[in-house]
Amino acid sequence: MRCPMCEGGFKNVGLKLVDGRGVWTKHCYQCGGFWFERQPVEFLDLESVKKVDVSAPNYSIKNLDLVCPNDNSLLSPVERNELPAGAKSWRCPDCEGVFYPKGQLGLLTDHHHAVHGDQIAGVVSARSKTTQAGVLAFIGFAAVFATWQSAGVSYNAAIDQVLPTSGPNIITLLLLGLTYLAGVVLAVLGRRLPIVLVGWSVISVCLISFAVIIFGP
Repeated sequence: MRCPMCEGGFKNVGLKLVDGRGVWTKHCYQCGGFWFERQPVEFLDLESVKKVDVSAPNYSIKNLDLVCPNDNSLLSPVERNELPAGAKSWRCPDCEGVFYPKGQLGLLTDHHHAVHGDQIAGVVSARSKTTQAGVLAFIGFAAVFATWQSAGVSYNAAIDQVLPTSGPNIITLLLLGLTYLAGVVLAVLGRRLPIVLVGWSVISVCLISFAVIIFGP
């Protein structure tokens, strides 16, 4: 596969989307252009793009007859009113591959982040909350498992004891785990600070309870 701009060779370069997923592009050794097998649906992460391309408007690029490196189809210039001045790219009408000359990928990414900043911030926030929820859920599972292994959980609760002498009963452990889960939901999904603080307080109390059961008061 050769670069449609200069016939140079490609190397694979990994970029990131704003939602945290990775995407591969081919970067030309000679002219610095980029070829995407498919145009990414999500916005590219700005810092990821800055590592491989610098935003540079180019008003001298003409409507060249470029050929698709996949199927030799003639590439079509991408022309849209919402594109920034000096932006130029080509798209294959058959395989839907897209070529960006040097500086154009950075220019388009800068433009997208400037115009769609609120939407991108929402995606980044959702990703952060998902990661946070995953970490807290793992900590909760580890705490429940450690309590189960270390404290000798009993299947039968004694009628006249809150906690059996042989260790907490399974209902106590289940309720503690559900309470921790409720705290995670409040801490991660809460839209107001008081609700978030309540969630973190519940998480803290549950973790302290797990520690007391495992290590003793």
